[in-house]
Amino acid sequence: MVPRAIVGAAVDRGLDLIAITDHNTAAMTASVAQAADERAISFLYGMELQTREEVHILAYFDDPEACHALSDELYALLPDRRNDPDRFGDQVVVDVEETIVRFEQKLLLNSLSLSFEEVIARIERVGGLAVPAHVDRAPYGLLPQLGFCPEGVVLPLVEADAEWLPEAHHRSVLMWGSDAHAPEEIGSRVTVFRMNDPTIAEIRMSAASVGGRSVTVRRRTEAPPEERG
Repeated sequence: MVPRAIVGAAVDRGLDLIAITDHNTAAMTASVAQAADERAISFLYGMELQTREEVHILAYFDDPEACHALSDELYALLPDRRNDPDRFGDQVVVDVEETIVRFEQKLLLNSLSLSFEEVIARIERVGGLAVPAHVDRAPYGLLPQLGFCPEGVVLPLVEADAEWLPEAHHRSVLMWGSDAHAPEEIGSRVTVFRMNDPTIAEIRMSAASVGGRSVTVRRRTEAPPEERG
């Protein structure tokens, strides 16, 4: 899952827009963004954050400075526990040429010391888009962990494994992601945003069906060969 392998797989599968959402860090986004620019594929910066309740939330940004600033801010809220490479593998940061820049020493698989509502508020405060990840999957999905969406939390989009949204999310729009951990998994499930530009603002308008914009989901095998997702 080095930068050019990620982008190459996405291009081969006809994707126009990708995001990188590593656990609790944006350290690899700059390298993948550079690889995406080489292949003229649109890119969103991101992270997959783990709340105090062990719920996963995807954070998407079109502003790299905002994404990295939040990444640095939240890094300090992770427990000060070192990674065990023998148990979890090395946490490697590489550049676009696959040169190792550094080994991340703090374990990134832990929970932040922030609640579900607090994580969403911090993402939105800096202009990001918060999307609860795999809300119907155990563990780490919102519904298995909490059983409900907290009152007062507005979610334009939620990601689910199912083809429908649970009643708790009837005001949200469904999206899919491949949740790829290997190149061959990239693009297995896609979200098609009909919008004018690959920006967070346009994605929000697509979720709200503004001006002919829309959001649909499908598996890669369902996509017509002439249409790109």
